[in-house]
Amino acid sequence: MLTRRKLLTTVFTGSAAFVGGAAAARAFSTEPMPADVAAAYALRCGGNVGGHDALMRSARSTLDGEIAKGLKPVGAQEIVVCPICGCKMVVSADSTL
Repeated sequence: MLTRRKLLTTVFTGSAAFVGGAAAARAFSTEPMPADVAAAYALRCGGNVGGHDALMRSARSTLDGEIAKGLKPVGAQEIVVCPICGCKMVVSADSTL
């Protein structure tokens, strides 16, 4: 049986834990980027053209496969966003399909 004392102890302990945990959850910190990541971001589009080509090849291959399976229409296009610089590129299917 749950007594009033157990109930009040449980409520007090739970609320104290919640308040203590809430203070820690509000913490937000920033850290400096590692040098290689900072260099990749600094290059942005100018130095990432090879990365853009690879990203577009991968997206085109995926799109071609979806068209071949009948999941997308023949003239389908996709917008691909570079994860490094945020450039948006439109990828269309290979014309041989």
